[in-house]
Formats: sequence, C-alpha cells, structure tokens
Amino acid sequence: MEAQVIFNPSPTANMHYRRLRKRLKQVLKSLPEKRKKEKAYMVLILPLVYIAVYIAAIQFSTITGVFYLLYAFLGIITVLIFMNIIHDAVHDNVFKKKWKNKALLVIFDLLGGNSYIWKKRHVLLHHNYQNIAGWDSDVEQAGVIRIFKEDKATFISRNQSWLIFIFYPLYLLNWLLVRDFKDFFFKNRTIKKVCKIPLKEYFKMIFFKGVYGVYIIGVPVFFGVDLPVVLLAAFIMLVTGSIFALSALLPPHVNAKNDFPHPDENGQLNISWLEHQFITTNDVTMDNWVSRYVMGNFNYHLAHHLFPNINSVYAPEVSLEIKSYAQEYGLNYRSYNLFKALYYHYQLIKENAVEQNFFEEDM
Repeated sequence: MEAQVIFNPSPTANMHYRRLRKRLKQVLKSLPEKRKKEKAYMVLILPLVYIAVYIAAIQFSTITGVFYLLYAFLGIITVLIFMNIIHDAVHDNVFKKKWKNKALLVIFDLLGGNSYIWKKRHVLLHHNYQNIAGWDSDVEQAGVIRIFKEDKATFISRNQSWLIFIFYPLYLLNWLLVRDFKDFFFKNRTIKKVCKIPLKEYFKMIFFKGVYGVYIIGVPVFFGVDLPVVLLAAFIMLVTGSIFALSALLPPHVNAKNDFPHPDENGQLNISWLEHQFITTNDVTMDNWVSRYVMGNFNYHLAHHLFPNINSVYAPEVSLEIKSYAQEYGLNYRSYNLFKALYYHYQLIKENAVEQNFFEEDM
C-alpha cells in the first residue's frame, strides 16, 4: 500500500529547503518558549468552555431560543477545538511527549469525529499530496462538489455554483455521518491506498459516534426536550460549525489561484516537493490576536505544510521568514486576504461547473 506519486528530485529545491530550515532555526531561537505553554492552556480552556455551554444548554432547554443559540455556540467551539487542539496534536505539537498528543485525540472522537481515520487522511495523504486528484483525501470529501477537473461531471456539478450554498452548510453533517463511514466501509476510498484499518478501530468508531449521539440528542430528550426541537438544535449546531470551519479550511488550498498538479501514468510529477508546497498552498493575510490565538494559525498555512513539526504558536514569525526567503530567491509565495481567498475559491467552483445541459450531453 505504498504511495505511487513521486516528486521530481531537485538538488536546487533541496538546497533551498536546507537553507530555509537553517534560517528558521535561528528565528526560533529568538522566540519565547512560554508560548508553547499558552498553547497547552487551550487544551484545558476550550474543552471546559464546551462542557459549560453544553450544561447551560441542558439547564435552559425549556427556553427554546436559548437552547438553539447555545447549540449553535457548541458548533463554533467544536471547530475551535479542532483548529487549536486536535490539528496540533495530530502533528505532535501540543506536548513534547507523543503519547500525550495521542491521548488528546480522544477529544476529537468525543466530538463525533474519528481521530484514527482523520490522522491517516491528514498526515499521510493531505500533507504529502495536497491538491492531487486521487490522493488528497481532505479535498476528496464526499465527492459531491467538483473540485478536480478530472472528476466526473454530474448533474450536481453542473449546478454547483449555486448548490454549494446548500451543501457547504452540511459539511460537518457529512463528515460525522457519511464521510467517516465511507472511509471505513467503502473499498474505493482514497484512504485505502495507504492503510489497512484495524478491526478494533471499527468498534471504536461506532462506539464514539454512539456516545456523541447520546449526549447531543439522547440526554436533552431524557430531560424533557421534544425530539424535533433537539434534532433542529443539532442541525443548527452543525450548520453553524460548518460555515465557520469552511471559512478557515477552504482558502489555503482550494481556490483558482492554486495549482492542482497531474502525475503522469507512472505517478511522476515534474516538480519538486518544495515547489509543490508553494504552488498548491497560500497564506491568508491576517495577523492579529484572533489569528494567533483563536484560529489555530490556519492562515499561516504554507509554513505549516513546509514545516509541520514547528509549533503553530511560532507561525507568524516563521511565515515572515519564509516570505522573505521566497522574495529573495524568486519562489512563488502568495497571500490573500480572507475575502479575496474565498472569492478565488468560488471562482474555482464556477470554473469546474459544467454548464452544458445534463440531458443533452448524456444523449
């Protein structure tokens, strides 16, 4: 189950990477170690906020509007936990000891995801082959929206320029109830190229999905909330979280200004791994307290892909050094503000929509 995509071995690219890494080591030496402790505090604070909001939702469940509002807030906190804790833990960047980072991933399971399959998808596939059709499982998703031009055109893709406004708010619903199950049970999923899922993981996945369903839906019903009210609250939670999540996850890769490289029939790419990072990833111009301490530094995304083992608390300074180096040596560093990046994403969606009449083309 070894990967078949091979990057062009470039001595020049390797030289640039070594030089850049050396410069970043000097930058990191000048930055305070205490920032890592601040990141560790998130491990305690965000889950406690999640629990507090959940308890408040149960406490005020008789006030339907408040109940809906608090569940919507749960959706936002879920995404914040993912960006600030889970994403760093999967790269062993929260604690020094790997077992502690691994232990943190159970939080993701308790939030309805599956830490085992997501770690495989993210580390083995997305980080190695971002924006490559058939390999980047983070972009693959459910396959409803046509991101890659190689994807088969469907009735949905022909109308995706407006259907995304219906499908995108269902992103987390798809992740929790469809995508994970497909990766576990469907043979043709991308993840099956790089791993064989142990039997125990099937039981863990079903168990934690059940736990999530019990406390999100079952417990409020037990305390007297009508089932339709609880189901609507859960839907509001997932829609709110989806919109918030996609505003952070879409801009760095999936847009019309980034490349989607095509390996040849032998799996060879005519670019180096370093070039691949620059042409498939952009930063999002945003440097403030929110981006540093709330958004998980997803906006400093090129730094993360080039050096995923560098703690995200140092991403602003690391990104500045990467930008400086890229300008010095003519590398293709790009950064857009959030609204422009989202516009470029929509531009990609429109470009990949097939406008021909569905029935005419099939005749």
